Amino acid sequence: MTPSSPSEGAPQGIRGQFRLLIAQPTRQRFDSNGRDVLEVRGTVVDSAHRHPEVVVRFAGQRQNELYRWAVVGQHLSVDGYLEVKHWLANGQPRVTLLVEAVNIFPLSDPVPDLRRIGIYATPSAPSEGVTVTSLDKTARENRLRTMLAET
Repeated sequence: MTPSSPSEGAPQGIRGQFRLLIAQPTRQRFDSNGRDVLEVRGTVVDSAHRHPEVVVRFAGQRQNELYRWAVVGQHLSVDGYLEVKHWLANGQPRVTLLVEAVNIFPLSDPVPDLRRIGIYATPSAPSEGVTVTSLDKTARENRLRTMLAET
């Protein structure tokens, strides 16, 4: 991670890349400047250290695509500028890592929603007097011959 150079309009903070595990549902919000941003909350995947909660804000063009994809339990690769935010909540000191993301990439395939896959038909009541029986191969052949002979 390297500090960013303070120039006009450039994000401020420490530039870094990390892997994020999404811990809460993704939200679309407005930042303090009125820009529409995608907000993802999660934890840094790091077996060597424990990190505080991470809040990633992304204002790029792929917000809608990421909003549909980014669900709890998915992994993201995040590249952006890091700021450490401190505050008191009920007298207890709190820390959150706030990241203004430049790039976000999904690291795992989205889980498909299989509830809507398939052919849908309106269930109908069986016709009166019609019985459905399963036929063996020879019975089906005989029935087919009879039907062909009738035509």
